[in-house]
Amino acid sequence: MTHRRKVLKGAAAAGGVAAWGGAIRRAMAIPANVRTGTLNDIEHIVVFMQENRAFDHYFGLMDGVRGFGDPRPLRLPGGQAVWRQPSGEHADGYVMPFWGDSRTTNAYVIDGAGQSHDDNLTILNGGRYDRWGHTGELHKRMAHYARADLPYYYALAGAFTVCDAYHCSTLTQTYPNRLHLWTGCNGGGQVGGDPIMSNYGEDQTPTSDMATDQPIPGGPLTWTTYAERLEAAGVSWKVYQEYDNFQDNILSIFAPFRPAPKDSPLYRKGRSWVSENDPNPDNVRKSTGELLVEAFRRDLAAGALPQVSWIVTAQDLSEHPTAAPAKGEAVCARLIEALVDHPEVFAKTVFIINYDEAGGFFDHMPPPTPPVRPEAGFSTVPVAGEIKTYGPDADHPGAHPIGLGIRTPAIVVSPWSRGGFVCSELFDHTSVLRLMEARFGVAEPNISDWRRTVCGDLTSCFDFKTPNRDWSKLALPGAHDSTERVERSRAARPLAIPAVQSATGQSGARRLSRPLPYALHADGRMVDKRFTLELVNGGRTGAVFQVFDETGEEGPWTYTLGPRRRCVVQPWAGPVRALAVHGPDGFYRRFAAPAAAMIEVALRPDSTRGGAALKLINRGPRRLHALVSLAPAYGGDKLPPRTIRLDPGERVTNHWPLAASHQWYDLTVALVGVEGFEQRFAGRFHNGRPGLTDPGIGGMRL
Repeated sequence: MTHRRKVLKGAAAAGGVAAWGGAIRRAMAIPANVRTGTLNDIEHIVVFMQENRAFDHYFGLMDGVRGFGDPRPLRLPGGQAVWRQPSGEHADGYVMPFWGDSRTTNAYVIDGAGQSHDDNLTILNGGRYDRWGHTGELHKRMAHYARADLPYYYALAGAFTVCDAYHCSTLTQTYPNRLHLWTGCNGGGQVGGDPIMSNYGEDQTPTSDMATDQPIPGGPLTWTTYAERLEAAGVSWKVYQEYDNFQDNILSIFAPFRPAPKDSPLYRKGRSWVSENDPNPDNVRKSTGELLVEAFRRDLAAGALPQVSWIVTAQDLSEHPTAAPAKGEAVCARLIEALVDHPEVFAKTVFIINYDEAGGFFDHMPPPTPPVRPEAGFSTVPVAGEIKTYGPDADHPGAHPIGLGIRTPAIVVSPWSRGGFVCSELFDHTSVLRLMEARFGVAEPNISDWRRTVCGDLTSCFDFKTPNRDWSKLALPGAHDSTERVERSRAARPLAIPAVQSATGQSGARRLSRPLPYALHADGRMVDKRFTLELVNGGRTGAVFQVFDETGEEGPWTYTLGPRRRCVVQPWAGPVRALAVHGPDGFYRRFAAPAAAMIEVALRPDSTRGGAALKLINRGPRRLHALVSLAPAYGGDKLPPRTIRLDPGERVTNHWPLAASHQWYDLTVALVGVEGFEQRFAGRFHNGRPGLTDPGIGGMRL
């Protein structure tokens, strides 16, 4: 044990993270434990949940992900891209995302901004997503990191699978989100109670007697946790927790664990501290993470790693602002290195890194939410348990969605998720439970119908059929010493909004992309002088369509369609000037349709030739000339615009090859002589095979 501590201290002090880059390479070389070629080959699931970081804040600059180079960002009311958040903090009248360079500023230790449910509802602004600056904290909210600030996490995501559509579960703070991770809901869901939307809990200290817990407001929670379900089913589990951890082990506020006899399974597995029996109190106070890693290594060496593990670090290692991200990287690296040092265990383990909430940091993707009022959309699946209703004296009276929340980082590390893939299926914290459900057969009935329909179960992150391909040629960046980076940032100048703002550029480099279960369509046409929208979900999973009037005059609206469902909606009084439809995996439609536009346009995958089939019908009394163009990133530099002539009543199908873009498309249809008409179709047609990420990423439009 003494030798192990010396090794860990030496690694942290002498450029250990660079050495941990070698552990990533070793992990890439360990073959998967292929017994059945299915999900059943997984024997261990380890969940390392950290604190308070948004996806763009961490990974908005990473190649291939839908980050700062998103070619189809949300347009705020008035037409500005979502990057230009209105604010009085800058002479421009808006603030854009900017690099918080940890080498020259104190960006590593900058505190977060307001993230309560009230704060999130204000930011969301009914779905308009234009009030990030409502508290005057954009000098914090809009700062982001780059590869130089997070070298280990970028290396890890570049070697395994990063999820760029993983949202936290609720539009609020830590506790409600961790409740979803450990129990499937936060008191709503199928439990049917009033959802908990704020933090509360006991004040635990290293010396507190865990058998005599402090009282908590409202008393302990009483619905069943997933740990209890695993215990009843005979599936092994454990919480590896360090003291002084923000009470992030949410089991501690549930009645069966308060108090729990110290010799009981619930205490030993769910409440005990890794430092509880350590004879050296200095280790308890310092909280370096050494005892946490040692406990994890001890079980690995003994062949005692549980089937399900949750890891809870101490505050200073949790990446919670102002806890430096580099310290979290270091702990994560040590845990993965421990697994790699036992290749026979890593060969059958999934290690998930995720974050409980966004911490008030900016992300450009508006979270999918269920409709809360009939005029705001509808859902073909029940939304019970997903709504919070406040009284007339609240800051936001009435009914509001509890989630999904802001997008957060997630990396899936395993022998089945190697290769530097991006997985863009919609996930949240309950997706982790559903992966456990799928593998171990222990159901979590607390998850709501709506959430279970629209969020995946993480299985799309894996390749169980051919996991042991040769990844030796995959370029893996190195990493740098964490201690030096933290101290340098701590001593640097304060973070500030740049005097001269500019767009944050993202590389156009593409990455491998996982196949997804989506088959989405949206078509718009004029019917009796009113614009009518048909939404189609032909896929195997549910989907949320978010519809925005870019003029800001109406909406927005949100429509949830279960698998293989369609709907026709007509909430607009007449024609539309700028209506945008956003869906999963970069799905996008934009409609500008004046009353004179008597044409129908639809885009579908071409089942016979491959690629896309663009169908046009002239419903009007005169001849029309449609001008169809393909965005340059999708092959338009070699395919000039096509002019398609349609006589009255004529139907035309136009074919567009998509092999070069790996089934991605971005087509725009205009009408010659019809002012104000435009229909834009963008997204990807899935074919069940891996591909490459969106070629338009990197071509952000302001």
